[in-house]
Amino acid sequence: MSEQPIIQIKDLKKVYQVPGGEVVALNGINLSIERGQIYGIIGMSGAGKSTLIRCINKLDTPTEGQVLIDGKNVLAMNKKDLLQTRRRMAMIFQQFNLLMQKTVARNVRYPLEIAGVPKKQANERVMELLRIVGLEEKANAYPAQLSGGQKQRVAIARALAGDPEVLLCDEATSALDPMTTQSILALLQKINQEMGITVVLITHEMAVIRQICNKVAIL
Repeated sequence: MSEQPIIQIKDLKKVYQVPGGEVVALNGINLSIERGQIYGIIGMSGAGKSTLIRCINKLDTPTEGQVLIDGKNVLAMNKKDLLQTRRRMAMIFQQFNLLMQKTVARNVRYPLEIAGVPKKQANERVMELLRIVGLEEKANAYPAQLSGGQKQRVAIARALAGDPEVLLCDEATSALDPMTTQSILALLQKINQEMGITVVLITHEMAVIRQICNKVAIL
């Protein structure tokens, strides 16, 4: 018997109420994402890609349908279970969302601090994560001193701090130039292969899909 998909989306619909009517952002979406895949979701701007990825961890609540993580419906979870499920899915954004007044190391350590990891252990983990993303020499730098690609590497290291099983990437390379995009995609591929993390990648660029995805859905 084959293992059930890590993420299953069934008949998903999302409707936003706007003045004078409603906007249907998503309608009848069905997806199955297997553990260990790099799954690309591509579509034009406004196709509802970001809404879809936010429905996966219930940052947005779908109007209809189901989102199953390991067979459990996220939409029916209580607060505690939802929090635990969210911890298993880290998110990376287009705009990096770094804390500008904290060093690179402190940015990466932030989720470990929140989780109450002892300082010495947290610091060791931070250096290990910075090694994975190739930025250990930037530990004491501030985000303003980094290039866009380096900022995204810090964001990826921070996302990995909580040992997630899934990495949700919302247009993670669209603010970067083509060369930097390639290096970030190569890093995501390495993380997928070496750490076994499932990657869900939202993009409007076919080149991104071609470079690393082993499965793709078009919105």
